[in-house]
Amino acid sequence: MTNRFDRSLRIGYGFSLLIVLTIGFVSFLTLQRLLKSNQAVSHSGEVMQKLEKVLSVMKDAETGQRGYLLTGRANFLEPYNGAYRDALILTDELAKLTAGNQPQQINIASIRNILHQRMDILQKLIDKKQGGQTISSEDLDTGKSAMDALRQAVAKAEADEQLLLAARTGRLNSYVTIVPVFIVLVVLVALAIIAYSYRNVISDIRIKDRLRAELEAREQETGALNEELTASNEEVTAANEEVTASNEELTSINEELTKAREELQSANETLERKVEERTKALAHSEEETQTLNEELTATNEELASANEELAAANEELQTTNEELAENERRLQQLLQEVMLAEERSAKLAAIVESSDDAIIGKTLEGIVTSWNRGAEHTFGYTEQEMIGESILKLIPQDRQYEEPIILGRLQKGERIDHYETIRQKKDGTLINVSLTISPIHNKAGNIIGVSKIARDITEQKRDEQRKSDFIGMASHELKTPLTSLTALIQVLQQKVKENDQQFMSNALAKANLQTKKMAGLINGFLNVSRLESGKLLIEQHPFELNTLISEMIEEIRLSVSSHTFIFEPVGELTVDADREKIGSVLSNLLSNAVKYSPGAKFVTVKCTRGPEEATVSVHDEGIGINPQDLERLFDRYYRVQSEHTKHISGFGVGLYLSAEIIERHGGAIWAESEKDKGSTFYFTLPLA
Repeated sequence: MTNRFDRSLRIGYGFSLLIVLTIGFVSFLTLQRLLKSNQAVSHSGEVMQKLEKVLSVMKDAETGQRGYLLTGRANFLEPYNGAYRDALILTDELAKLTAGNQPQQINIASIRNILHQRMDILQKLIDKKQGGQTISSEDLDTGKSAMDALRQAVAKAEADEQLLLAARTGRLNSYVTIVPVFIVLVVLVALAIIAYSYRNVISDIRIKDRLRAELEAREQETGALNEELTASNEEVTAANEEVTASNEELTSINEELTKAREELQSANETLERKVEERTKALAHSEEETQTLNEELTATNEELASANEELAAANEELQTTNEELAENERRLQQLLQEVMLAEERSAKLAAIVESSDDAIIGKTLEGIVTSWNRGAEHTFGYTEQEMIGESILKLIPQDRQYEEPIILGRLQKGERIDHYETIRQKKDGTLINVSLTISPIHNKAGNIIGVSKIARDITEQKRDEQRKSDFIGMASHELKTPLTSLTALIQVLQQKVKENDQQFMSNALAKANLQTKKMAGLINGFLNVSRLESGKLLIEQHPFELNTLISEMIEEIRLSVSSHTFIFEPVGELTVDADREKIGSVLSNLLSNAVKYSPGAKFVTVKCTRGPEEATVSVHDEGIGINPQDLERLFDRYYRVQSEHTKHISGFGVGLYLSAEIIERHGGAIWAESEKDKGSTFYFTLPLA
């Protein structure tokens, strides 16, 4: 079972890592190429701007020169002065920008030569004007021809740059078209693999829970057999005591009977002696004979009385024999019951001895009286090493305070079920155990000992820790590329909107929605991991609760148009709580109300004030919850299974996290529901 669970974890983590690497690699290449394409487009724009600036500088120089030629005023030469230097600087910058583009280098060189020629012509005309010479139409035509050549050279350079820009824009558009489709496919594959891994892990956990329940049932049967065996032993002891009392009574009767026989024999001997004496005396005297006859008559009467006593004794002896026969029959019955009890005891002993759990008997003072093979396997001590020893031998120093508490509860007649703690093996190793401890009663109902069943749950704890570590690790690993993926999708959405591609825009919007859902799931797993590792911090500060509820309703209205949310604040309510954590609880309850009421329209939120706490309720008119599901609704990873919920996404962590957050604030959370009539979720928070 453990190998299968580990294999599922490894497969899930391996696929998750592979997807993370794939998305990260594709995201890196795509972002790099997009950045390069954007830089290339910006580069072409900069080249074209500088070409236009060169042409603008020369136009300004020509305008200033013409103004001077027409008016003779020197201030018109201000645009001309320094124009050649600025133009050369711009051409040098253009040469650097197009260093890797040989055709553009040729164009820049041509522009530089034409600039030189044009500036020489302009300077000659200025010199003629200053020398008082006449400027002919041929001089002006020469200047115009040079300016036209400059315009043509600049136009050619711009045309070449436009071709390059078109090629770069084409590559960028190809990336914008192909990459979103690939990313959407990768995200869908990732979600499918995560769902498959989650299903396998949940299946393994359910199998382990079923096996644990079967073992607990066997433990209860073992406890019942122990109690029956104890009662049978007590009945046998009582029967033996009755038999012993009957034997003593019979012995006393026999002694009395023997004594009566001895007295009768003594009376007969006396009678015979008197008869003999009287017979001898009869010869001497009739009076004596008469007296002897009277004495003989009295003696006969005494003998008759003795015979009557002997008959009564015989009747008592017969009654005693009948009672003895009845006692013997009862003894045989008790012996049969003892044999049955011994048979059950042997079966129970075989079960106890073959159990993998440690089954230990001890006194109320904590002295070990029985020790099975499971205990020897669990703790490493043999039966000879532990019988008569204190149970504290198995308890670490920092846990020995538990034993007096446990014994105190047992002396009150309480039963302790599944008490999880830490115990110490013979080699000093600490193990996690689950203890089930029951008091042992005698026939009178007094507690005479303790029966303890200890199960080694170290591997179970490690499985839970590995699962928690995997969830935390996978969530952290998935969140980093998911952030990049979200940013990339948003950039692509902006690009697609500029290009007016409706299909791609819709596809990217759906991809963005899926990444938000995936981010929510990952944040849920991260919070579970933080909660179980004790890193989920609660920072309590006073804040106004009605304001937070209104903000969360407005936030969910942005993405939900199918339901109407009803909330009417009643007075100002200030609570002492972590605003962000309570906001996540409200968000979870509101989104659940929407998900589980697809055919309804209204979600009602209420907030009331009590003497010491505020109570918030969220009511929907949806499918409702069965009574048997209400008890486990806030358990970790628990989801209601029905025809209505099998198509609703989720992993069963939202309500679990909400319950933990509310309980850590000192509040309470519960639900009331009726099938097909909707549900109402409540939670309370202490007032500030």
